[in-house]
Amino acid sequence: MEELNDYTGPFKPDLTFADFSKDFLLKLMQNWQYAWLQLDSAWFEAVSERIGDEQTYACATQAWSRMAERVNPRYAKTGGFPLNTVIDSMKVLQLPLDNTTGGLYPVEYDIKNENHVVMTVKQCRSLLFFESSAPERIVPICHGLERQVMAKYVANPRIKVTPLKLPPRESPEDVACVWEFKLED
Repeated sequence: MEELNDYTGPFKPDLTFADFSKDFLLKLMQNWQYAWLQLDSAWFEAVSERIGDEQTYACATQAWSRMAERVNPRYAKTGGFPLNTVIDSMKVLQLPLDNTTGGLYPVEYDIKNENHVVMTVKQCRSLLFFESSAPERIVPICHGLERQVMAKYVANPRIKVTPLKLPPRESPEDVACVWEFKLED
């Protein structure tokens, strides 16, 4: 059967993702990424209205950490690679919906060696939103939640994650943030 480049034809009750072309799946993944960020934003706003920002940040940190602990090791398993080095964990950061592979959080890596990497987040869709619509969330998210969650996202508790540069930025041309990852013995 020919791969579908869109879903304009008749309804297909036995549809599977294997029916779609790679190009269509990539477009669909971008929509999933957008939905993922919208869900986080909507959840934060709904909870904050009920219990206030401080408790909401605590709940968000706990939820994102728990999700990373349960899900991110599965990316390594799916990808068929171990989680022994910092480079292995950089692979993990490339695979979730909120990944460093596409346009949401484009990054540059300074690979010192397999167990020491500095990652520069050149642009951050979340930061762009916070800068334009909710600047009060920059410090609690970037300095609080992200610091804790990034350590869980690498899926290896032996990796020390250190923020080298965090927002707020002096100008929109500045990088969003810079992180150092080192494997501790």
